[in-house]
Amino acid sequence: MINNVSTNILRDQSIEIDFIPTPNAKEIFDRIFLHNYGANKSFNLIGNYGTGKSTFLWALEKNLKKEKQFFTDLSNSDDIGGFDFIKIVGENDSLSSVLSSKLNIKKSDSKSIICALEDRRKQSESNNKGVILLIDEFGKLLEFASKNKNIDDVYLLQQISEWANNERQKTYFIITLHQNFSSYGKNLSSQDRLEWEKVKGRFVDLVFNEPVEQLLFFASKRLNEFVCPKNLKGRHQTLIGLIEKSNLVSLKKSGNYELSKSIYPLDWLSANVLVNSLQRYGQNERSLFSFLNDGTRYSIKNFNKEFYTVTNVYDYLINSLPTEINSPDNPHRAQWLTTFKVIEKAELYFEDDFKLASEVIKTISLVNLFSKIGGLFDKEFIISYFKLTKSKDVTQVLEKLEKKGIIRFYKHSNKINFLEGTDIDLEQELLLVNSEINNQFSLSNEIVNRIDFPVLLAKKYSFETGTNRFFEFKITDSLDQVKSSVGSIDGYINLIFDKFKISSLIAESKGFNDNLFVVYKNSEEIRSNMLMILKFEKLLEKHQQDKNALKLLTDEKSFYVNKLNNLVINQLFGKNENVWIYNGEEVVINSKKNLYQKLTEICYDVFSNTPIFINELVNKEYISTPINTARKALLRALLENEGLKDIGLDEKKFPPEKAIYINLLRNTGIHKKVQRFDYYKLDEPNEESNLYQLWRESESFINGAISNKRNLNEFYEMLLNKPFKLKKGFVDFWIPVFLIAKKEDFALFHIEGGFIPFIKEDTLDLIHKKPQDFLVKSYDVSGLKMNLLESYKELVQIGDSKKGTKSTFLSIFGNFLRFQRGLNEYTLKTKKLSSNALKLRDAIVESKDPEDALFNQFPAALGYHSISIKDDVEVLASFTVQIQGAIREIRGAYGELLNRIEKIIIESFYCSSMEFPGFKNEILSNLEFVNLGFLSQKQNVFYQRLVSDLDDRMSWIKSVADVALGKSVETMLDEEETILMESIKDLSLGLIKAAEIQKYNETSKNGTLYSIRFFGANGDFIDDKLVVKSNTSKDFKEVKNKVTSSIKSLDENQRRGLLIELLSKELEI
Repeated sequence: MINNVSTNILRDQSIEIDFIPTPNAKEIFDRIFLHNYGANKSFNLIGNYGTGKSTFLWALEKNLKKEKQFFTDLSNSDDIGGFDFIKIVGENDSLSSVLSSKLNIKKSDSKSIICALEDRRKQSESNNKGVILLIDEFGKLLEFASKNKNIDDVYLLQQISEWANNERQKTYFIITLHQNFSSYGKNLSSQDRLEWEKVKGRFVDLVFNEPVEQLLFFASKRLNEFVCPKNLKGRHQTLIGLIEKSNLVSLKKSGNYELSKSIYPLDWLSANVLVNSLQRYGQNERSLFSFLNDGTRYSIKNFNKEFYTVTNVYDYLINSLPTEINSPDNPHRAQWLTTFKVIEKAELYFEDDFKLASEVIKTISLVNLFSKIGGLFDKEFIISYFKLTKSKDVTQVLEKLEKKGIIRFYKHSNKINFLEGTDIDLEQELLLVNSEINNQFSLSNEIVNRIDFPVLLAKKYSFETGTNRFFEFKITDSLDQVKSSVGSIDGYINLIFDKFKISSLIAESKGFNDNLFVVYKNSEEIRSNMLMILKFEKLLEKHQQDKNALKLLTDEKSFYVNKLNNLVINQLFGKNENVWIYNGEEVVINSKKNLYQKLTEICYDVFSNTPIFINELVNKEYISTPINTARKALLRALLENEGLKDIGLDEKKFPPEKAIYINLLRNTGIHKKVQRFDYYKLDEPNEESNLYQLWRESESFINGAISNKRNLNEFYEMLLNKPFKLKKGFVDFWIPVFLIAKKEDFALFHIEGGFIPFIKEDTLDLIHKKPQDFLVKSYDVSGLKMNLLESYKELVQIGDSKKGTKSTFLSIFGNFLRFQRGLNEYTLKTKKLSSNALKLRDAIVESKDPEDALFNQFPAALGYHSISIKDDVEVLASFTVQIQGAIREIRGAYGELLNRIEKIIIESFYCSSMEFPGFKNEILSNLEFVNLGFLSQKQNVFYQRLVSDLDDRMSWIKSVADVALGKSVETMLDEEETILMESIKDLSLGLIKAAEIQKYNETSKNGTLYSIRFFGANGDFIDDKLVVKSNTSKDFKEVKNKVTSSIKSLDENQRRGLLIELLSKELEI
């Protein structure tokens, strides 16, 4: 196996391979066979070329067949006697064709292949064995499927995976790939790519990339034929120290130091660059093992110099991997092209020492590509490296390259690299731009704009209490800027850069116990770094047209921005130089751990009343839309079903509101069963509950509203600020729940709408949106007021509430409000009431506060001014009688109006019956001959109301009166009553006359009947009926024509006056 560059699981199954199991390989073996707790037994080993995936499969088979122990022995962990293997190496063919050939079946369809695999499994099972299907180089099969759009192979792969994943049978399916599964299908249609993604989900991806040190260890075994000459050992030792100090590659791990000496003639830097580059670009035949077995001009086998340096690695890569390096898919292609151009450019400036210059350029190129980020690669390192490896001085070469603008040291990368395409002199530019910058800039303002400060979570406190506490970094220029935390931020870490008197800061910090202060002692260094950032920003503005200069300047600016972050954030605890102050004292914080501990202490100190409530759905500053919907659903259920188990939520369903109910109300004992009455209620939690203290503090807010109303927003502010500072999401649940629970113990008012007798869902929505618009008041109804309360209870016919005296008290006032709101506008405005009734009605209308209304305003309206403090049974009885009478009178005011209207209707139609519907029937009889076609519009409507089918007395009277008044009688003023009555009389008389006239006209052929009424100066009137005959004599017509002709010369008023005068004389009026 010595001459093989790679392993073939079919070819090499009987060959001994010097396999060394690495920790990564052992971990993957255990993941597949020991720690696979799911049903997925299809695995995809992904790793770069030459990382040993095939050799791992070879060793896996040897281990499971117990031929050689490389990994964990499964003898004691499984109840089977071993495994049978089906092994395939991928080729440029379809999966179905390759499998059918391997399984010796004629058909290559999916069903036949799965059946053949199942037959193999059953055969192995009969021998107490499992089956493992191994397909190495599976990428070739995928490439064939992708190229030929062979989706059938993808479906087959899915079926094989499902067959292997059956948890009831011992089957495993393992494939190896060089890249992600989806990458092979990038040329497919979007629909086909979805199918590939679906199959990918059937596999567990296991990354198989061996560490560089492991590959170098393998290499050292092959390089043992090279022996470091004695005269080079000292230089070799120094070289190792130089590389270690530079931190360009890792040399800190245990064993690496000895390994670095065993890979001669490679040095530790060139070896790492080689392995990293081969992992990036190499393929099986060109992997590290290919390099070790290569016999070409640039190979290590033909090397006869002192050290195989980075320069030699460069030459080997260029000559061995030209296609990969120049490929458009190579992510480093641009850097390689730059290197080629730089070498060509250097040829113009170097004559005798061009070869040495090109070696320096090659070294610079590869070190920048494949060394560690942050490692130091400067002039000193390059000079020392070339002296130790090639015994050459490259000082002048470096100076000339730098002078010609080919290379420069970049602070952002900490490395020398190429400076291509720009001729700016950076050092000179930085000196010139200095005059354009105000050196007295505000350090705080500039830092704010350039550093994205993290928000710190007090993790321990948050975990223990369920309430996340966040601390924000804040740059402070002045003590006037110090403030207490608000909203989602629970505290501030004030960063102070400018010079402050520590004594003043200590004094100021006493008033802000949620603020932590840190005074930087490296402010000058930070300011200097900030100045460099400002300079580069100016230069970026100046060189907008030079793209290469922009890249250089941007990279340099990024370096200083990163350095600024390091100085401000990462060195917050560095060297114990910064001064930390909290609550009037200097404190010691020298690590991030100390800072988090201090934040936890601050939280427990500042937010001492915060309860333990662990619920991620609720206990947060801003709840999501679904949880807000759940909040509304929970409150609705509480309002409707407080007395039911689990507030009526379906036992079989588990919506978010149920989870919140269980956590917030049921488990805490707030919603509990009252055994005596067999119902549930919201009540005070047990003293052991985490929410007990919060409940008591909430009660104190309600109790504090006995003497004066309190704005509900105060309740919110109390819970949202120290020492509670609950999260708003939690408060939005807690306050409405508490208000529902205590609704019988306080009165709720709107600042404009007054007393709200009942808490409804709409009310809670308004409170949620604008709590400042609502007031609460609690009441003390003990002592003598109880006697008066008993009188009210007798009046409104209610008993004692289960909730207690306060509930009864508010229920009584609610009855009065319902009574008032049931009155129409006429009743609320009419003066046709007794003095007592008028005063009581006005007292009810004007009442705003239940206590003042019941114990002061109502009694005073009836003349009982001090009844609430008198213990006189007779006075209380008298008050009860008086208020009952007044209420009865108010309630009957509208009914009395309808009675008066009814009387006028009866009189107007000369009805003998005084009862409804008797008199209505008489009216219908009187109006039997009315023809609607001859009536005016108002008479028409009045008639239709009179003959309507309404059988309710009050509704019928109101409908008739509304027409006569021209509006609803419920809104009538007292002054309009006379108008109403006269209108009814006139309309009624008109209908009666119309009925008579229309009846005569329909039944008589003598002429047309007219009915007239004449009033004289004495107030007397005459009703008369005249029939104008249709057939008149010749003499009558002559007289009529003469009269008509005679008065024709008169105007209208004169004609009417003459005719009325003649008629009145004829009637003797």
